[in-house]
Amino acid sequence: MGKHPSAYGDTMWKYYEDPYLKEFQTTVDTCSDNQVILADTIFYPTGGGQPHDRGTLSDVPVLDVREQGEKVVHILEAVPFSPGDTVTCRLDWEYRYTIMRMHSALHLIYNVAETLFSISQSAGSNVDAQKSRLDLVYNEIIDGDKRAQLQEAFDSAVDEERPISVWWDGANRFVQIEGFEKMPCGGLHTKNTKEIGHLSKLKRKNVGKGKERVEVFL
Repeated sequence: MGKHPSAYGDTMWKYYEDPYLKEFQTTVDTCSDNQVILADTIFYPTGGGQPHDRGTLSDVPVLDVREQGEKVVHILEAVPFSPGDTVTCRLDWEYRYTIMRMHSALHLIYNVAETLFSISQSAGSNVDAQKSRLDLVYNEIIDGDKRAQLQEAFDSAVDEERPISVWWDGANRFVQIEGFEKMPCGGLHTKNTKEIGHLSKLKRKNVGKGKERVEVFL
């Protein structure tokens, strides 16, 4: 549930320092063809099942954001900038915030499933603004009754407004929802469970022997 984090030189990317930062000015480091590398950025790159941020660089739409080694590359249709230029990063905040809520929701679903059904392993996940999924290693069927239990426990944890803590231990980054075990994660999260909101729907799919997929809708 999230990619391995990275840093550019001695500076941690702004999207890690403050995931609630919607707009940010920085300078162009290098650019070529349709690619721009900035001195710093609030744009989260695709990775670990979480999609890249949407938005603009000085009103130029950002089409893609990729992590290449220790650099974050912004893909534009055309690059009207030169190295040293000052640019304004502006996020599509509604989209970013939905992704943050969805990512935190998957962690909460996993934590609740672990507590209720002794599930202790994930087989993958994918975060999306419309629908997210979590694949669980489980030899039973998450039927209607179990989905109802999951949703009830999930919504209760949301109402309790449990803090969500994020911290670094060396090069490793962890996320922990109060009352549950910590998990390694390089993604972006809300400050507490209240921000996630209640589930509007929770669906189940069988994706192979010993695996159950839950699809999350907020």
